[in-house]
Amino acid sequence: MMNKKPRLPRGLHWKSDSPFIWFKWRDDRGKQHRQSTGTDDPAQAFSFRQEFMEKQQQNVSEAKSGAAEMSKWPLRKVAEEYFHWKTANSSEATVEREKRIFKPVEKFFAAEFRINAITLTHIRDYQKQRRKHISRTMRQPVTARTVNYELFLLRCVMAYANCWTEELSTGYQRLREMKHRAGKVATKEQIKVLITTALTNEYWQLAMYCAAVAIGTGCRGGEIRKLQLKDIDLKEGKLRIVREIAKNRKEREPRLMALAEWGMRHLLLRAQALGATEPEHYLLPLRLCKSNWPGDPGRKFDVSKPMTSWVKSWRKLMEKCGMKGFRFHDLRHTFRTLGAEAGVPLEVMMAQLGHMDRETSLEYVHIQNRALERAKQLIESEQAEILASAQTIAVNSQEQSKAKRLAAIGEA
Repeated sequence: MMNKKPRLPRGLHWKSDSPFIWFKWRDDRGKQHRQSTGTDDPAQAFSFRQEFMEKQQQNVSEAKSGAAEMSKWPLRKVAEEYFHWKTANSSEATVEREKRIFKPVEKFFAAEFRINAITLTHIRDYQKQRRKHISRTMRQPVTARTVNYELFLLRCVMAYANCWTEELSTGYQRLREMKHRAGKVATKEQIKVLITTALTNEYWQLAMYCAAVAIGTGCRGGEIRKLQLKDIDLKEGKLRIVREIAKNRKEREPRLMALAEWGMRHLLLRAQALGATEPEHYLLPLRLCKSNWPGDPGRKFDVSKPMTSWVKSWRKLMEKCGMKGFRFHDLRHTFRTLGAEAGVPLEVMMAQLGHMDRETSLEYVHIQNRALERAKQLIESEQAEILASAQTIAVNSQEQSKAKRLAAIGEA
């Protein structure tokens, strides 16, 4: 006969599949847990539960105290903690990019400036001063959009330390952003000049072959730069843009037009010459030395990492072609416009490009409508003679019918 288990104090219970006494408890998020006391003695179990709950309460108090303590930390220390936490929800590339964007905010405040000391006046001063800075990459005043994004990150960091107060939320105003300018579009003649000019200077050819891929696929520069050999399928005539490098974090497989395939073949030959042979190797390996000249025998490359940029060579090439201010990203607009003028449906173009916001989509449809209107005019001009002949015949036929009816009436 089985021994009857003793009755337990309130909060303790037996578990059918365990010889020990258990109890339930809730964490600071309200989630319920079960905990074994590791004993079948009611007195020891009760004591264990008391100590365990006191320890949990202490942990909660320390966590709250830590959050309050964080508000006294320097801005840079809190930012470091925030970006480290953000890696749990975002890719490393995204976090590293936001760290770079946040650097001007960290420079604006002193190294030991406490985060809870940041006021609305500081934020407004930052807006005024930052707008006067000249961007090193764009070589023009920093845009309102950039300042707004930098301060968006500041708000995130301050909210992480419970320092973004209701007063700041009410008083803060974003800078007015200029309407996004439509991208420039290269003509067929300009594209020919671009290729011809680049072929005369080996220093420009990498940027030119990448441009050929962009014009023939609509891919962004960052997507081309981070392509690995396993993402390129010349036999099927397509690329694979994995979600990690796609702007909208959705994988797609853009098709290679003839011009893109031509540029891609040259880039593959270059990659092979630099030692990129494995599927995981990058199409555009990272240069490890400072020399820019392609013929320098001392240049070394890391095929396991992608190159950083071709901005300098691209700008010099554009100046030489008389296209100063034409961005590499404008090649994406060029591809989109050529597709619209050719009558490619919006859904097909969106699958190729990977992302279009509402304004971009409307612009695409507008270009497509203009192309259809031009096509209508061209076809009408070709059919004008036929239409004139048809109208003349119709008029003559009506007159003959009318004459016959009048004659019939007269005879009656």
